Amino acid sequence: MTRQQAATVVAASLDVVESRLKDVERWPEFLVGLTAVQPTGFERYRFTIQDGKRQRDVPVCVVPHAAEHRISWRALEGPRYLGELRLYPVDDRHTKVELTMTEDPTGLRDGLREIVGERHKTAELVLQRVDAFVTGVQATEPTSPKTTE
Repeated sequence: MTRQQAATVVAASLDVVESRLKDVERWPEFLVGLTAVQPTGFERYRFTIQDGKRQRDVPVCVVPHAAEHRISWRALEGPRYLGELRLYPVDDRHTKVELTMTEDPTGLRDGLREIVGERHKTAELVLQRVDAFVTGVQATEPTSPKTTE
């Protein structure tokens, strides 16, 4: 089981961030590995997930918890695939976004990576993309911090 957590602050109000993230059909724009979302019913979707050369369809329940400013999702069958976005107002123009994702390995290669402890910073990349998605700024590859002497 791979569990990742990350947090960032987005330069947008809580209302703006929350309204953009509630549009589940646009999640492929920021959720790594998610290539398509098809609604199938109330709070039900079919996620198409691409992992390398493999692609699989996963029935998913996505629930917005408006009172708590969070959105959670989970696979309804198959390997564990779940996550949660929690939103916290920092001030009128900034929102803290926390992401937690948990996914079970789906194949031999993923299982071996899990055993040897290979980790990917997927959650951090997703939050970079969330920031770009919400603010409309094109995401770029991370750069090393500049130092001044």
